[in-house]
Amino acid sequence: MKAVDDLPRKGMKRLVLDLRGNGGGYLDAAIDLADEFLPDGRMIVYTEGRTHPRKDHVATSRGSLETIPLAVLIDEGSASASEIIAGAIQDNDRGMVVGRRSFGKGLVQEHIPLPDRSAVRITTARYHTPSGR
Repeated sequence: MKAVDDLPRKGMKRLVLDLRGNGGGYLDAAIDLADEFLPDGRMIVYTEGRTHPRKDHVATSRGSLETIPLAVLIDEGSASASEIIAGAIQDNDRGMVVGRRSFGKGLVQEHIPLPDRSAVRITTARYHTPSGR
């Protein structure tokens, strides 16, 4: 966010967000980043699972990059959290998504540590872009 604050002062007029080869990360981080680009009340993503009711995640008014022209680059290595960001930008007509078809993971997983210091990840829900993809 420090870099985001500095870029407009340094003359940034447009932004290219390169998510190529980005295998993703945490759902909350994707929501927070997408929120920087979307105006208040816009849908970012929703999650839903067999035992997890639908949960909508919407943008707040705190975004600092809501008006900057935006392009998002993706490829087959863009998965999970990076797909959430690209999908939110595309479905809200906030910017242009350019590249190849993304990985298509679409899963929300819980990381459960085990006593032997290993872990297991269990899929608990699926995520969907604002338009339902």
